[in-house]
Amino acid sequence: MKGWCRAWLGALACLLCWGLGGQAMAGRANPYAPTPSDIVGDWLVESRDAVIRIERVGDEYQGHILWQLHETYGPEDGPELNGKIATDRRNPNPALRDRPLTGLRLLTGLSFDPEKEKWEHGHVYNSDDGRTYNCWVRLRGLNRLQLHGYIGISLFGGSTVWSRVTMRTPAPGELPFVMDEPDQ
Repeated sequence: MKGWCRAWLGALACLLCWGLGGQAMAGRANPYAPTPSDIVGDWLVESRDAVIRIERVGDEYQGHILWQLHETYGPEDGPELNGKIATDRRNPNPALRDRPLTGLRLLTGLSFDPEKEKWEHGHVYNSDDGRTYNCWVRLRGLNRLQLHGYIGISLFGGSTVWSRVTMRTPAPGELPFVMDEPDQ
């Protein structure tokens, strides 16, 4: 058997075992079964340069930028922007390009599905490229959140992991948050 064929069959066998294992485990109780409000709180993004506050608004969950490491543009952004408040400058709507990033609502429409144990049917706005993506969110314990953004179907997308934090009034030179205990 050729090497590529053997590798293909091995990968197929792994996928089949993984799928069957997932079906068998689906009947087991989740040691951490989330409730709808467990998503509410302050979350440090994976790049550690922003905190997103997620709140319940009406019958959905939304999130906005509560804090960002760089609230103003730096020299790397060019002399015309250096020192100015960071704004939504890549928004496709020119009328919205002057709004500050801090306070910007970037997560909308999330609703909790208790059977899937995740929040879905949401949208996440990426101010880096000015695009809005479909998204779902799943908790990985009490203090870790996985956000998956995608276009079309969930298979074609990417995920990021956020960490729960507690906001505080910082002393000079300190960050305005402390990390919550990691999940065990």
